[in-house]
Formats: sequence, structure tokens, C-alpha cells
Amino acid sequence: MPDVRIKSPNIDDIFNKWKQKAYKQKKKELEKQFGTKGAVFSLDTISAGETVKETMKEASIYFLIEQKVETSKDQKEERGDIKELSKNTFYSLRGAKIEKSKWKGPDIVPMYETIEQVPCSDCKGKGYTETKCKECTNGTKTTDMIVLTGAEAKKEKKPFKYNCNVCYKTGVIRNKCKTCDGYGTTFKWKKLPVPFISKMTNVPKLYSSAPTKYEKQIGEELGELIESVEGIKFTNVKELSDKTIEPNLGYYNKNISKVVKKAANDYQKFEKDKDYKIKSPIYVFPLIQIFCESKKGKKFEIYAVGSEQKFMTYSNF
Repeated sequence: MPDVRIKSPNIDDIFNKWKQKAYKQKKKELEKQFGTKGAVFSLDTISAGETVKETMKEASIYFLIEQKVETSKDQKEERGDIKELSKNTFYSLRGAKIEKSKWKGPDIVPMYETIEQVPCSDCKGKGYTETKCKECTNGTKTTDMIVLTGAEAKKEKKPFKYNCNVCYKTGVIRNKCKTCDGYGTTFKWKKLPVPFISKMTNVPKLYSSAPTKYEKQIGEELGELIESVEGIKFTNVKELSDKTIEPNLGYYNKNISKVVKKAANDYQKFEKDKDYKIKSPIYVFPLIQIFCESKKGKKFEIYAVGSEQKFMTYSNF
């Protein structure tokens, strides 16, 4: 059980470390937000006292798992007209072997080679549907003609037949099929699993009690620099509780309590799942969230993960 009190990094130290990092990566933006027109820009003019508006003490929990990666067996058939077909981005991955860690897309994707044309079920491949013409009988119209017959010029009505100009002598009206839009065919295609290389791969797991979009980045960097960042180390998940964390961290809150339970539950699930292996102890790091505002009014946050002696900084500046 951990028994060493860990001290959170000092706000001024965090701010100074962020300034140096921002100067290297975003010098122009830094000058724009903090510089004075006509004056030579210097980092010394950017002070924590004027920039920092609020700070929060939170925590991050980290451990490393090894995950079994293999191609999924799921697949799905989809159907639609040419418009629906064109909305999809198709992949051609026949014979490919892909590293999952390098893959940027979804695990199941529409495959180009699976596209098939099928006759439209509504129009049977004709592209149109037919309804009986209401203006004629079998393509012929009939009208009565007044005819004067014989020497007496006897008036008689005689039928006269002529072609229908509504259905063009066919007796039926053709309407463009709404299902296939007149093409006569629809399409079907399959969404198939991406062919990942089957292997075990390391996956960092990070749980933060403060909302941040840097969880994935922090987790990956902690995996590489775990010895460069000081935290509280647990070898048994059962020790992960307020009774052990608060004395060592020096503070505790509801957000930390929630994330501790979440991390502990996930850890136990990974322990029981044959597709995973736990590869590291559990680390709890102080997480300092600093809310800032520049001289020009730009709001941003700075995050520090680690102890007074060893910590890393991140920012959305």
C-alpha cells in the first residue's frame, strides 16, 4: 500500500513550464495574445498572477493493458439506389493486412468488391410502373360521328375509333419507378471487417476526473514516459479507494471518487477477460486544471499531470 505523500506541482512552476512550451510551439500566437504594440516581446511580461483566473485540483488514473487484436466476424448487407450508393465511401482491402494502431477509420467498412446490381423489386427491372389508361380502351378512343345516310340523308350516329394520345396506343400509362428512380436496378453491398493483423498490442488506459480532450494523448505519453512523471503506485486494485488515495494525494472530491470507481471496475473486467492482460501497476497522478485568460481576452486551460518534482503540461491555447 502506498505510504508516501505526493505533492502537487506549484502553479507558478506549471505556468512557467507552459510558457516555455508555448513559446517553442506557438510563438506568434503567444505574442499576439500577450504582446504590447511597439514593445519588444518577452516571456517575462506574461505573469501567472494576471493570467490565471481559477485552479482545480483533480486526479488522473493510469494503467497499461495488452489487448488482443483480431479481425471482427461482424458483417452487414445494405441496399439502396444509386444516390444511396454514392453517399458511401468504399474501401478495397482485398489481401491487405493492417495494423490496427495505424488504422484511422471504422472497424467495419463498405467494401467496393461487394457491390452488386439487382433488378428493382417494384418495377421488375423496367425502370417504370404501369397503370391502366383511363382515357381509352386498349389504346383506342371512340367518338360518335353524325352521319347522313342514303338518299333520304337519314341522320345516324356511328362510332369512330382513333388512337389514344395519352398512352400512345398502348392502353397503359408509364410512371417512372420511385424506388429505383427509373434506372431499373438497385444496389446491394456489404460492410465487412477491416482485415487487422491478429496480435497483442499495448493500450494505455487513462481516467481523468477533470474533463479534457487530452486523455488519449496523455495516456500515450505516460506509457512512454512513466518514469519521468511522479505518481502514486498501486499493485492491487482493491487498494484503490478514498482511504488510500486521499492521504497520499492530499485532497479528494466527488469527481475523483467517480473516476476511481470507473477505473477500478474496468481494471477488474480486464483481469477477467482472456482478450486482455494487465501490463502495469495502477498509477494515480495529481491533475491540476488551470483556467486562464490572455491580455487580449483569449480563454484557455492548462493541465499539469504529475508531482512537484516530475510533471507534464498540456494546453488548448
